[in-house]
Amino acid sequence: MAMQKFNKHVRLLTALAAITLFVPTGESYAGEIQKAPGQIQAAIFVKVLSFNEGISSGGDISVHVISAPGFAAEMKSVTGEKIGQSSLAAVNESDELPSDKPSAVYIGDESKLDEVLRYTRKNKILSITGIPELVAKGVTLGVGISGGKPQILLNLSSSKDEAISWNYAILKVSTTFE
Repeated sequence: MAMQKFNKHVRLLTALAAITLFVPTGESYAGEIQKAPGQIQAAIFVKVLSFNEGISSGGDISVHVISAPGFAAEMKSVTGEKIGQSSLAAVNESDELPSDKPSAVYIGDESKLDEVLRYTRKNKILSITGIPELVAKGVTLGVGISGGKPQILLNLSSSKDEAISWNYAILKVSTTFE
């Protein structure tokens, strides 16, 4: 019985190792992913935020968009959408950090990356972007397009820095970065 259990674990580890060889991860892959249109980004972020246990557990969700008016308009068009047990209540936009603490901050300008990441990490707020290469540079969640298909990008280290708790199912549908 113990030997059967051992063999089962060996087969499982072998299968996981084989899968990992074919799942792209890391900074080199981020360079191959293109920016997705704002409408696709908004639709995917609304779906993916339901994997965030803190945001989707009930209450109002607000997103502050920095330097991305097209994306802000798309997000505003889905205000009221249900995200888990929560709903998207407000989308604010500016070229600066928010004055009130939002649920998530969208970075649309790479030159503001360091400032925004200091803010999101200090305040334990989810950072998101539609600029794929920024996920490898520290943004927690991103969306892009590769081979004509939407891609969800997740930075696991940044998730820890922002104290974001994810449902493990997101790992099955995203490309991860450390």
